[in-house]
Amino acid sequence: MRAFLERKSGLAVLFAAVAALMAYVSLRPAPGEGGSLLLSFLFFVAVIEGCIAAAAAGAMVNARWVGSVRKALLSVSPMLLLSSFLLLLLIPFVDTYPWAGTPGIWLRKDFFIGRNLAFLLLAYVTARRFAAAPANGEGTKVRAAWYLLVFVVSQSLTAFDLVMSLEYPWVSTLLGGYFFIEALYGGFAVSAILFLLLHGRPAVGKAHGSRSDLSDLSILMFGFSIMWAGLFFAQFLTIWYGNIPEEVGFIARRVAASPTRELSVAVLFLLFFIPFPALLATRAKSNPYVVSAVALSILSGILVERFVFLAPLVRISPGALAVDFACLLALFVAVVYKGSRGRGTLLQP
Repeated sequence: MRAFLERKSGLAVLFAAVAALMAYVSLRPAPGEGGSLLLSFLFFVAVIEGCIAAAAAGAMVNARWVGSVRKALLSVSPMLLLSSFLLLLLIPFVDTYPWAGTPGIWLRKDFFIGRNLAFLLLAYVTARRFAAAPANGEGTKVRAAWYLLVFVVSQSLTAFDLVMSLEYPWVSTLLGGYFFIEALYGGFAVSAILFLLLHGRPAVGKAHGSRSDLSDLSILMFGFSIMWAGLFFAQFLTIWYGNIPEEVGFIARRVAASPTRELSVAVLFLLFFIPFPALLATRAKSNPYVVSAVALSILSGILVERFVFLAPLVRISPGALAVDFACLLALFVAVVYKGSRGRGTLLQP
């Protein structure tokens, strides 16, 4: 497998194989395939865009840790092209949205797909431009800022169009911000995992009071766990205080029955009640076992939350979901492996 990936055309063949297999699974006339593809798309587009956004945010503030994982984080940018292809595979599924029978100016199938596709492609272009710039070169921060702007719009559209409009006429102006903050949260989690895979345990014997790059990433995950909890509570408080039937129904559908009731509680633990106390101690922030467990908890929480968003509204086929998720995960690992070739413990035989 290593020799295959190191070939010039190896990754292109893998991309084509994954795209063909996912197209075959999602276009079969069987129930649940569209919902399964949408769930996989929502999770991976958040992680992919979040990884690049983490590198861009770090570059904007001259963060030291970025240099440790920058190449690995930016190596996932080609997957934005695959995400664009997956969005096109969702075109038949759009007919199941509640507004599809009475389209309006904004919620119209061609415009719906077109604007999301345009920003996915724009995210790819700006990510590639940012990746091509030297780490500390002139114009790098400008390119990072452009990517972050596109990232915010792209994730907001994903939230408003692909998720919120499934609940039409439910409206949440906070959902877009919630999605891009959560994607950045996931990007920092992936950064921590990549740092451990590439560099292993932080070096000991540093001067008193100095921090490792892993500690910096842990502080970011700790801070974003608080921010995520604040956004979650702000959304919940608005719905509870307003007590408007259209808004309350969103929560009621998810806490009224199993398994979404239990999974909703799990999301709170995976994204806040595990990361926050686990990273409170200074020593825990540099402990590779604690940090990796917290990072996996964050990524699991995002995946479970996406399922909770969709499960009451669309049918999800476990078989199709397993195939889609396995394909995208394998491709994600492959592009990071190839992008990081020749650096760190991740690549040692």
